Amino acid sequence: MDPRAPEDVACEAIGRGLAQHPDDGLVLLRAVRDADGEVVELVHEWVNAAAEVNAGRPLLGRGLLEMYGSDATLFDTMRTVLATGRTLRTEVAYADESVDRRLHGRTFAVFYAAVDGDRVVCQYRDISDLRRAQAHMLHRAEHDELTGAANRRRVREHLGSVLADLAAGAPPVLVALADLDGFKAVNDTHGHLAGDEVLQLAAARMHAAMRGDDLFARYGGDEFLVVCRDIPDDDAAHVVVDRLRHAVAGRYRLSGGGEVEIGISVGHALATEPVPMDRLLELADRSLYRAKAGRGTRADERQTGAR
Repeated sequence: MDPRAPEDVACEAIGRGLAQHPDDGLVLLRAVRDADGEVVELVHEWVNAAAEVNAGRPLLGRGLLEMYGSDATLFDTMRTVLATGRTLRTEVAYADESVDRRLHGRTFAVFYAAVDGDRVVCQYRDISDLRRAQAHMLHRAEHDELTGAANRRRVREHLGSVLADLAAGAPPVLVALADLDGFKAVNDTHGHLAGDEVLQLAAARMHAAMRGDDLFARYGGDEFLVVCRDIPDDDAAHVVVDRLRHAVAGRYRLSGGGEVEIGISVGHALATEPVPMDRLLELADRSLYRAKAGRGTRADERQTGAR
């Protein structure tokens, strides 16, 4: 037990926090207990200017639950810190639009330290911009810049995961590989800017035709790939392929004037059991080749050791 007065211990904890990170929000909260000794509120006993700027309103003398109600997600954590006398570092993200508008979309790195049985120091830093920048970088690393679809890297990560699930008895997985017909003529006649526009429009149509949990990717050039879980058989696979064809094939109006006609060829492979990823992609590519060659509009491979 620290022989110093609680106020002295609190001041030292506050001083250490301010010295290390003067721009952080820093508050000292005092527990309010009921007749049974349970913490029912935590009142701001000391605050710095950064904390009040961050909150957008006065804090001193006001309770955590009083101010934030159901948004006071830190309350239970602080009670635990008080009960254990420990320190804790964590991160709190407010992604739900139902929270206080001042909190929505913000992320904080938070450090808690119990001062004594009734006081806790809370130091927090807004790291929202950092997390948004990291999320943006991750998105760019896994998505095609032109169309916004997933890229090859994301395909391999996702497909590896869903194929591994087959070993645990997950339903079959469909890979559909699509290639735009007539796209080269768009580039040759209207230029590459028009070609980029057609790729964006076709991608938007294709993506809209997919289920929410399907992975849609630009696989390269004018090739697109879809990974669908829970496709039970060939008939269900053909439904997906036909939906892709109907969504994409047709006329496209260009923003610079004029229209172009685009078709689509689709090949696919259905994995009903664990299979090497490259083998499944190869089967889908072969199926696409046959579709483009005109040897059947419903060409497919079912992965049961097919050659």
